[in-house]
Amino acid sequence: MTAQAASLKRDSAPGASPGSARRRRDPARKERILVAAAALGAARGFDAISMADIGAEAGIVGSGVYRHFDSKTAILVAMADRVMDRLMTRSAQIIATAPGDLAALSLLVRDHIEVTLTHRDALAVYHREVRTLPADERRRLSRLQRHYIEEWVHLLAPLRPDLADGEVRLAVHAAIGAIQSTLFFRSGLADARLTGLMEVMAHGCLGTEPRLDPA
Repeated sequence: MTAQAASLKRDSAPGASPGSARRRRDPARKERILVAAAALGAARGFDAISMADIGAEAGIVGSGVYRHFDSKTAILVAMADRVMDRLMTRSAQIIATAPGDLAALSLLVRDHIEVTLTHRDALAVYHREVRTLPADERRRLSRLQRHYIEEWVHLLAPLRPDLADGEVRLAVHAAIGAIQSTLFFRSGLADARLTGLMEVMAHGCLGTEPRLDPA
């Protein structure tokens, strides 16, 4: 029996749901929905798009979107979680392996720039639409963001003993804000040039010099 025939036999077996073979061949469908929603939301505004629009952009029939998300709000929350999970997973790795506070902070700056450029649409939509989320989701996401910011604060404080605690937090917020300012306009710069400039500007806010060999 060929692999294709075996697959068809499994799909026709009792209990096999229609379309199950297609779903197995397309494990990235949920990811495609999130990417499509971010792109459309950034271009048109999240309020202006429908679940059917998102499905069409992702190459999925509208009803297929509902297999993964029951509403646009659920998609928006998943978009935010996707980016926060990425940031926090990498920040934990950096802090665990970097050879010192300055090296770790330099890597966090570089990583945040990378995430901002890679997930520009999702972050832009989230910043515009966060106020529309249910209060419990806003609080949960805010807690995650505060935890992430505290990782930066913990690294910067010993590097800037001249700053009071509130001043350290201000510097961190300024650095992250400088990086994320690129979400709201198009500079026309190539990513490599933009990355270099943002790194200098972020470290300017922090009052630190980037470590050139953070690995």
